[in-house]
Amino acid sequence: MRRGDSRVLLIAAVLTIATGLLDYLTPVEVDFTPFYMVPVVLTAWVLGWKAGLAFGVVGAVTEFVADDVMRGLVLATALWNGLSRIGVFFALAVVTDRFHLERIAKESAHDRERLRWEVVDAERNAIQRVLIREFPRPLRALDWFARTFEEALVRHSTDAMRIQFRALRHHIREVTFLGTDLTALGRLDSRGLHLERRRVDLGEILTEAAEASPARTRVLLSLTNEPLTLVADADRLRHAFACLIDRCLELSPHDDVTVLARVSGDEAAVEVNCRAREVEDADVELPRFLVAGNGGRLVLITRGATRGSLVTVHLPLDRDSRKPAAQENAARDMLAD
Repeated sequence: MRRGDSRVLLIAAVLTIATGLLDYLTPVEVDFTPFYMVPVVLTAWVLGWKAGLAFGVVGAVTEFVADDVMRGLVLATALWNGLSRIGVFFALAVVTDRFHLERIAKESAHDRERLRWEVVDAERNAIQRVLIREFPRPLRALDWFARTFEEALVRHSTDAMRIQFRALRHHIREVTFLGTDLTALGRLDSRGLHLERRRVDLGEILTEAAEASPARTRVLLSLTNEPLTLVADADRLRHAFACLIDRCLELSPHDDVTVLARVSGDEAAVEVNCRAREVEDADVELPRFLVAGNGGRLVLITRGATRGSLVTVHLPLDRDSRKPAAQENAARDMLAD
């Protein structure tokens, strides 16, 4: 029943009368005090402690008449028993009412918090709709103008300028991904991520990610001589490694950041070492999301505040590309024998 429902009075009266009748018909040794508490709890829960106390008095009087007066007990003893029951019923009514009021207050606070978050979610969804609809237009225009400038200016430019324009194009693709695909997705769930998988060279991706950093001179890149061919989305992987490298450079403003790529079984392992400060989980959320979308995994190892962190990315190698290399190594071993 809801708070303030007067129908509880009828239920409590019927329970009190039935309990009193049973109390009168049973021997005096049987104690019905717990049953007299039921109407007190019901009325205090629905109507408050005053109504509960009223039914406590009614119950105490009923028990006093049915169990003490009509059985010929000592009057003083009967009065003491009745007053004791009234005190117990009063405490029970107050405690029940307070407990119910606290529960109502908690539910009201929860409802207010839920309504507040509904308003926040509605505002956030409105902003997200605007971004999804309007953000791609300037990004497509930016990409087109950058490509036009690259075709017109870079044709007779130096290698350094070509690297600069290539890094600019990569950054534009990263912003486009963040402003379109990730915004439209609305959550960090790699299962809903749209990827354009093709056979790519991990070494080339790492080189481009390092060159895209403003502090590229402090990136020490070391690549294995073995082929590092993957089937993945090159833009998303480049974005992930660029985020890792730039974050480690920010945490190590006076130290170099080493990037080591090697083969580990059927996987390619890329270790990004930050020696100055620890890398936190929040720093690798986006890279972990992009790596997981390409079928890999990212492992963060913290070594203390003064020893930095080691971030290792494991990516599955392309099996078809490893077969010729394995056959070539086997032939070379046979010739050596």
